[in-house]
Formats: sequence, structure tokens, C-alpha cells
Amino acid sequence: MTSVLKPNASELLSQILKERGIKRGWFAKQVGITPNYLSSMLTGRVKLSTDVAIRSSQLLNLPLDIFLNAS
Repeated sequence: MTSVLKPNASELLSQILKERGIKRGWFAKQVGITPNYLSSMLTGRVKLSTDVAIRSSQLLNLPLDIFLNAS
């Protein structure tokens, strides 16, 4: 089964948060997940979910396709 999200979607999200100086705890709360769950996604222990990618793109005012797999 092909993934809807890029293989490095969680790395991209982590990089964007770091570049913008956004605190992970605040971001997790805004997206509706726990800071521990966000940390698990950003470190690759848990795959970034499509729902979190959608809410993240909305919160960060980014086009959703930044996380989407082109193929």
C-alpha cells in the first residue's frame, strides 16, 4: 500500500517547527495530540498520521502538499 504522506514528512514537520521557533508542547496542544505523541512522530518511532499532517498544515499556514507523496 502506498503512503499518502512523504517518507520524510515527520522530518519536514520537525524542521519547520525548529525554523519557526515553535515549542513542541504548544504545537501538540494546538493540533490536539499529546507532546509525547508528537515527539514519537517527530523522532520516527510513530509514523506521522494524515490527520496530524492536515491539522499541522492548517495551523502553520502551509500548503498540505508539502507533506504529500507525489507518486
